[in-house]
Amino acid sequence: MPRRSRNPSGRDDASIGSRRLPVKEALPNPSDELPFFYGCEPSPDALVEHFSHFVVAVTDLDRSEAWYRDVVGLDLLGRDLTAEPKPHSVLEMNTGQLVILVEHESIDEVRRSSHGVHHGFALTQNQYRRAVERLTASGIEVVAEREEFIARGQYSIDVYDPDGHHYQIETMDEVQAHELILPGAGVIACGSPDLYEVGEVKLFREANFFLVRLSEGFLALSRWCTHMNGLLIYQKEHWRFWCGMHTATYDRRGDPTCSTTRFPDLPALRLHPISFSPEGHILVNTDEVIERTAFEPGQAAQPPAAVSAAE
Repeated sequence: MPRRSRNPSGRDDASIGSRRLPVKEALPNPSDELPFFYGCEPSPDALVEHFSHFVVAVTDLDRSEAWYRDVVGLDLLGRDLTAEPKPHSVLEMNTGQLVILVEHESIDEVRRSSHGVHHGFALTQNQYRRAVERLTASGIEVVAEREEFIARGQYSIDVYDPDGHHYQIETMDEVQAHELILPGAGVIACGSPDLYEVGEVKLFREANFFLVRLSEGFLALSRWCTHMNGLLIYQKEHWRFWCGMHTATYDRRGDPTCSTTRFPDLPALRLHPISFSPEGHILVNTDEVIERTAFEPGQAAQPPAAVSAAE
């Protein structure tokens, strides 16, 4: 059964006309639970669950050892503890896995802002909060270079070691990622039904919803992706809604069309209820949201003239 939620206060809970909430929390809520990557649990038949060690090439062992120990917070176990012939330092993560720094005269230059080449550390929300404090205390600017691609509830900061190796430190606040976001724009008048052809999609950017006319009637689809509250765009050439955060897709009825492996049990897009004025104009109530599992024909609102004709 669809579930309705209201915003009785009329408070503006979402950014009007923007891609993100106006005030994104600087830190996630406190939690010691390790989040699942992309919101999906690890596969039970995964071939690899852990790794034993991670080797990093450095040009100054003293400098890098101090950075990984004091800034990152790894435990120093000692130097030249393995069969590696080059000078090296062995540090341990809190998981028991090792980071081995191996000194070279020179290393290949790492391209900054090359987001496809980086190493990621997934932390609990509390670990992430402590990491931000440690980095800030060390004089390192805490920034997210890919902030425009980070969904609601995701937290990611980019740091570089003294040799330019790129790390992303990440966590996820599952509460924020899936909370209900109400536009708080009140009732939006969308004009006469005659203005819309069957199959047409119109974005009402100020209130973050799409008005869609189907053969069954009208739907007012929320722009917030049901995966992790990214903001959707409509790709007319593909007749679909697409989320730039994690590439979830939906058809014009709001049903998901993306991989069920990557997005298991993804519900349909939320709806705003539609009514019609005495003149027959379309009215969308953005202070109320209807959550649903999938599209059903009865969810589409038919104009009064169409209802009268059917009767």
